[in-house]
Parts: sequence; C-alpha cells; structure tokens
Amino acid sequence: MANNITGVGTANVDADNFVPELWSAGVENYIKKKFVLANLVNDVSFMVAAAGDKINIPRVTENTATTTTISSFTEGTAAIGYTSPNDTAGTLTVDQMAYYGRIYPDIVEIQANPDLLNLHAEAMGFAIGKAIDSHISSLLTTYSSDFTEHSLAADNALTAAELQLVVKSLYTAGIDPNDGYVMVVGAELISDLMGLDQFTSADYVKDQYVWQNGLLGSIMGMPVYATNSVAASDGTANHVVGCIYKPSNIFLAYSQKPKMVSQYSVDFLGHKVAAHAYYGSAVAVPKGLVQITNP
Repeated sequence: MANNITGVGTANVDADNFVPELWSAGVENYIKKKFVLANLVNDVSFMVAAAGDKINIPRVTENTATTTTISSFTEGTAAIGYTSPNDTAGTLTVDQMAYYGRIYPDIVEIQANPDLLNLHAEAMGFAIGKAIDSHISSLLTTYSSDFTEHSLAADNALTAAELQLVVKSLYTAGIDPNDGYVMVVGAELISDLMGLDQFTSADYVKDQYVWQNGLLGSIMGMPVYATNSVAASDGTANHVVGCIYKPSNIFLAYSQKPKMVSQYSVDFLGHKVAAHAYYGSAVAVPKGLVQITNP
C-alpha cells in the first residue's frame, strides 16, 4: 500500500483509500447550486497563480468628446486636442482563506456509499460556500462613498413608490438596469417586495423568476435575488440593506478553489479530512455598484 504526504502535517496519508476528487466535486457542486453571491461574480482566477497574488484593475475614467463643426476644422492645418490620462487602478489581492476539517473513523465506508459521501461533502460545501458568500457580501455591503448610493426614505421600507425612485437613481447615475444588472436584497427588504403586486403578480412575473436559488423576480427586467448574507439592519445610518450591480463588475479570484486533503491520525484513530480555498475579491468600477441604504 502506498503512503504519501499530501500537504497537511507530517503523518502518512492512506492515499489508496482517500479519493479527493470525489469530495472536491461534491463540495464545489454544492456551492454552485446553493449559494447566491458566489455565483453572481466574475471569476478571474485565471489571472492569479498563488496565494498573495495581486491583480491590478485599470479604472478608465469617462471621457468626453470634443465637438466642433466641419467648416471650422481645416484639414491639414488644424490640430486636434489630446488629454493626458488620469485613470486610476484598483487592486484585487488573494488574501482570504476558508477551511473546514473533520475526523472520520472510516473514510472507506463513506466513499463506498454515494448518499453518505454526498451528505458529508455537502456539509463541507456549505461551510466553505458560506464563508465565500459572506466575504462577497462584506465587499458589497460595507458602505463607501466611492460607490453609488440610493438612500431609502424610511428604514427597511421598499414600497412601490420607492422602487420608482430606485430606478430613477439608476438612470441618473447612467446605469441601465437592463444591461446585465442584478438586484440583491436581504431579509429586511424581502417581505416588502413580497407584498407588492408589481413584484409577485402573474401579470408581471415570468415563470423563470420564481424562487430559483435565491431568484425572486424581476424589476425593470433586472433579476432580483434574496440572500441572508446581507446583514439585517443594526439601526445605524447608511446601513446597506441591498445592492444593485453587474456581476461582471465584481471580480472574484481563487488561487486555490475548494480542495480536499487528508491524512490518517494515529492519535485520533481516524482520517482527518479538510477542505480549503484561497480567494480574494474587488469591485472593478466602484460607481457601477449601487448600495441601497437606510437613511
């Protein structure tokens, strides 16, 4: 029987028994199926190679064209004007780690039973996925004046009239909600949305927008997702209770996607199994993220 070390501690690993591919597939599939925010991002993992890596994100400022008349511009003698770029840059650093470990008395028995294996893999997927979702939620809902803000008229109140003002705020900021944007709300706003005929009536809602992995409905063609990763209001001003953004604008990079490692522990007379991931995130264009806040 071959004994190998797979990166955790110094004890030998029963490599003939542990099949990491079985576990990793279950963990990653559970994250893809059950979590909201982790699936509403732009995965740019191909741009990093190791933990601690950084991605420079160019932020091109909006440019304004110079207008003139054809008759006033003399070809060959008139010169066009040039503007020096004043673009800034953002940085995505892969500096986050999530892990979950357990000890199993008989790993062979678990792997021989698909239902039992799925049960344990999903438990690990839930732990890792929740950590990643919470990380993305923190990025989206930590208030910053760098982002676009829509302040509600009253705490946690999303009425039909308020929704009209939200749409107005989007267009005022130059954002077309039909241009790939999504809306994410927490528990504070879900009940208000569910009480609006404009949001729940069959006259407005398409079949594909009904309770599918957090997908509640749509507003102005913009899918609306619900997640408990958006924290409930704590009574402070500018508390973010929802947000609107284009998933391609939220960069998420893994230097290590959820991976399984194992070793046999003589001390505990069982297999130590751990799932871990390294990742980081950033908003590419800050003004493209709209935070819905309490006043």
